[in-house]
Amino acid sequence: MKFLFRKYQAKKGEIIEVNLNSPAPVKFMTAAEFKRYTGSRTHTYFKGRDEDGTIRFALPFDNIWHAVVEKEEDGISATCKLCPPSPQENRFNNDSSLIGEDPESGIASLSMGSQSEG
Repeated sequence: MKFLFRKYQAKKGEIIEVNLNSPAPVKFMTAAEFKRYTGSRTHTYFKGRDEDGTIRFALPFDNIWHAVVEKEEDGISATCKLCPPSPQENRFNNDSSLIGEDPESGIASLSMGSQSEG
């Protein structure tokens, strides 16, 4: 399976925001779970909240976090950014973009990755 991803060193309450050009599964996981995921092993992840094509995820604890967009079809692209905690966020949400960071906006595009299914 092919996927896009972005890694963040982030703190509890910060929000990862992912914007997609078309619908796709988005997963948020710690570095340890991402290693399991890329090794085609059983892994756990969080799912963000979709708001008009934007997935937002409020981080539940400090860690290295990965935002992963699974590419079920060609042509899927995404952008991702880390946002400060929002006083209105009182539950977990998703919003992210992936690699290719624009220093002016803080927005990045995702990196390409793949894993074997087997």
